[in-house]
Amino acid sequence: MFRSTLGVILMLLAVIAVPASSSNAQSSDSSSSLANGGFSSEPNQAAGQFAAPAASSGHAQLEANNPVFDFGKVYSGTVVKHIFRLKNTGSAPLIITAVRTSCGCTAARPTRSQLLPGEESDISVSFDTHADHGPATRTITVLSNDPVHQEFQLTMRGDVKLQVKATPSLVIFNRVKRGTQQSQQIALSDEMADRTFEIGRITNANPYLKVASQPAPGAKPGALLTITLLKTAPAGPITDVVKVNTSRAPVEIPVSGTVLGDINVNPPQVSFGIVPHHASALRFVRLTNSGNHPVKVTGISSNNTSIIAAVEPVTAGKEYKISVQLVPNSPDGVLRGMLAIKTDDPHQQDVQVPFYGIVGSFKG
Repeated sequence: MFRSTLGVILMLLAVIAVPASSSNAQSSDSSSSLANGGFSSEPNQAAGQFAAPAASSGHAQLEANNPVFDFGKVYSGTVVKHIFRLKNTGSAPLIITAVRTSCGCTAARPTRSQLLPGEESDISVSFDTHADHGPATRTITVLSNDPVHQEFQLTMRGDVKLQVKATPSLVIFNRVKRGTQQSQQIALSDEMADRTFEIGRITNANPYLKVASQPAPGAKPGALLTITLLKTAPAGPITDVVKVNTSRAPVEIPVSGTVLGDINVNPPQVSFGIVPHHASALRFVRLTNSGNHPVKVTGISSNNTSIIAAVEPVTAGKEYKISVQLVPNSPDGVLRGMLAIKTDDPHQQDVQVPFYGIVGSFKG
């Protein structure tokens, strides 16, 4: 009996001798297990955010059931819509931090931005095709904490057909002599099948361009546009956009060109290229008069203080040399501007010469 009593006393002493830190360690192990298997409950953890998984718990992995959606053939102006389904096939929580789209494409917020292993989320995407013609591709980039695919790409692609086709699709009046008149024709053809094509209002901004319309010959619905550059157009560049309203989508036809007067400059624009920091550069422009009357250059100016210009007669009334200088210590960056040359020619009192370049170590 003495030995039995002594054994009980020794056991009680052993329990009393266990340090309090052992109990704390067990509590810590329990908290660690909770953090590895679920969400953090720490006060400084943002609401709704996943706790950072321990290194031994694996990593998130983002996948899509069909990362490429081919919408086939559609007519321009169609808004293509699709839902991409994403899934976390990893062994740790996945967090979608952002969704970015290319031009002409929009994406809604994911239905879920935090996915436990095995969970799914949807992203609704819309693509407005009004500005496209032919093969078209748009990308959607999903940013997440997937260590392998931090920028996961989804793709929408297909073929966009025009509702109304313009042939040719643009008009260029190339180096037309001042005082002459030129015309070009554009055929508009209906590319849809219901044969209800009609031409509506036609507008353009340049007063020296005139546009006329008539029905297209043949059985297929369409129209024939005649775009005329009037002989009253002054010397200089021609730019415009002819806008045609139709019973289909509207049609826009860019127009460009140059009207040549008696006064011409060569080169028509000045390029300084890339100029080292603090350095200067010099370029020359030749101004010639091909008319029957002498022309005097009465002045020259620049709209950029980094550029100065001077005029020197070569043959009075017929030819001039213009020096264009980039002054030293000009600010680094892109250099753009315009030279304005004044003359006493009543038809070309102002001759403009654009200039451009890059100064120093600018990185665009």
